[in-house]
Amino acid sequence: MSVMAMHPIAVVSLLGGVGCTTLAAHLAALVAAQGRPCLAVDLCPQNMLGRHLGLPLAAQNGWAALAAQQQWWGQAALSSSDAVDLLPFGTATAPELEVLQREWALTPEWLGNRLQALDMPADSAIFLDAPVWPAPLASQALSVARVVIVVLEASARSCCAQALVAQLLALALVDAHCAIAVNRIDPRRPSQRSALEALRAQWGDLLLPYAVHEDENIAQACANATNVCTWAPHAQSA
Repeated sequence: MSVMAMHPIAVVSLLGGVGCTTLAAHLAALVAAQGRPCLAVDLCPQNMLGRHLGLPLAAQNGWAALAAQQQWWGQAALSSSDAVDLLPFGTATAPELEVLQREWALTPEWLGNRLQALDMPADSAIFLDAPVWPAPLASQALSVARVVIVVLEASARSCCAQALVAQLLALALVDAHCAIAVNRIDPRRPSQRSALEALRAQWGDLLLPYAVHEDENIAQACANATNVCTWAPHAQSA
């Protein structure tokens, strides 16, 4: 199946710790709840995407070790309680990660080829939880995604990253829909309110109008291996 027959959605950032994985998992769960075929692909060695989708522990058997051994990565697929199919990264040894890093550097179309070979229904949504850009898989996710969500926080480092964010967005497909999401904002903090206003001035309509609030319910939901929309549906973050 052509990648373009599906709908790859890349959730990516150039800043660590801004909640890309959390946002990708919750968006996937919400889309699946609408009855649409949905796959979440964990492209991060931290291997935490499944935790937000119902796995009590981080998946040990994932696609990374299979791919390093030249096996089909789809063997690692799981189904979550949120009706989201999941391809976990899993655990991989340092030599296996070195093999993958070399392959990704030499084969820019690596991710696109594997997505294209997936047996997914037409019009499926595929959420790509990308590592911090400029990691090779982050760049590859940008090159195949029809929707790109760049995740930032309301902070000085986000405001100072404007040029790098522009470089990141330049890697997206010409016809991709791109947006910037501000995550984990605490409106009680004047510095975050000021940073949010500065980001709005920088990015205009590209910045999504609703910021996701910092919310202890998200951490509690993760601790209980579920998403916040199930754990606390009336929470501000949900």
